[in-house]
Amino acid sequence: MHIELGSLAENSQISLFVLKPEHVTQDYVSWLNDPQVNQYLECRFVTHTIESTKKFVRARLDSPDNLFLGIKSHLLGRHVGNIKIGPINKYHRVGEMRVMVGDKEVWGNGVGSLSINLMSKVAQNHFMLRKITAGCYILNIRSQRAFEKKRISY
Repeated sequence: MHIELGSLAENSQISLFVLKPEHVTQDYVSWLNDPQVNQYLECRFVTHTIESTKKFVRARLDSPDNLFLGIKSHLLGRHVGNIKIGPINKYHRVGEMRVMVGDKEVWGNGVGSLSINLMSKVAQNHFMLRKITAGCYILNIRSQRAFEKKRISY
């Protein structure tokens, strides 16, 4: 899904950017292969490579019903995670949100909840979504807290 985000996808701490295959780095792939990072991800049972991750990112970019964005930390000046809404049902104007903060250096600094807030604005302003659902594994306390900070319902 192609989108211009403009200033709605940035605050003083983070910005969201359209994730493209050229953004896939060894650091990104290492998050996906780190058991501490991927323990709550559906992709945790697969060993990831730069090539497989680029293919995944390309598929999300080409998908008409998924919005897949990277999260950049202004403090660190780098990509620290991803956030997505998808599938998006354009007729009912609903979508499902998922977030992954892979860079452990920013864990506990509110990057997840800040990303959720920004993505919620993008969903409402660019796609006129009326409802966003989100969920996480019951043991994923960080995700629970991040989603609880933002009631994602319009």
